[in-house]
Formats: sequence, C-alpha cells, structure tokens
Amino acid sequence: MPNSTRQPAVTAGAPVAASAATVTGPAVMAPGDATDPRWWVAPLAATVVAPLLSFLVAVWADLFTALPVFLIGGFALPLAAAVPGWCLARTRRRRQARINLATLACLLAVAYPALIGGIGVVFFVVMLLTGNIHS
Repeated sequence: MPNSTRQPAVTAGAPVAASAATVTGPAVMAPGDATDPRWWVAPLAATVVAPLLSFLVAVWADLFTALPVFLIGGFALPLAAAVPGWCLARTRRRRQARINLATLACLLAVAYPALIGGIGVVFFVVMLLTGNIHS
C-alpha cells in the first residue's frame, strides 16, 4: 500500500517550493532607488551648454586667431566631463552626481583659456628658472 502522506526527502542544493514563493514577492526599494523621470536634464544641459560656453569664451578671448589648435581641448574636455552623466544609474540617488558633472563641464568650458594660460606661464617660469631657455 503506497504511503501518499510522506514528504519527499530534500537533498542539498535542491530548490525548495516554499522559498520560491518568497523570492517572487515584491522587491523592497529604498527611496533613492526609485527611477528618476527627469534623469536626462542635467547631462543634456551640459552637452548643449558646455560647447556653447567654450565657443563664447573663445570668441571673447579672441582665441580663434591666436591659438586655434588649443580650442580642440576647449571643446573636448568639457564634453568628456559631461559623458559620465549619461552613463550613471537613472535613479534619484544619482541625480546630484549628474548635476555635479554638468556643473563641472560648464566650469571647465569657461575656465579652459585661463587653465591653458596658467599652464603656459608655469611652464615658462620653470623653463626659465632651470636654465632651459636659450636665445
């Protein structure tokens, strides 16, 4: 006579039916893990505004006639700072990081001519003080 009330033996590594029911339940999310519906605003603003600021600063400082080769960095460096904003997780928790990256990109766009000028002055002074400038 078969014993129908007997439970099958559970072996190591075998899935248990009771634990499968708990896994499929709703996931508990922290408030910062919610999807940010406007995640794209800061990266888009940086992607559009940073090259525009670079262009305006280059026109204001007359860099198109003086140093056209250095303008490549003036456009590339701010955009390189804005790119990670597109790649961050699209959650509310990462919103401030996206805003910080957009702000950094815009600041780099405005400060790039001063940055290049400062590096040039430091390079000149070091070369002068070390005796590497000859006439």
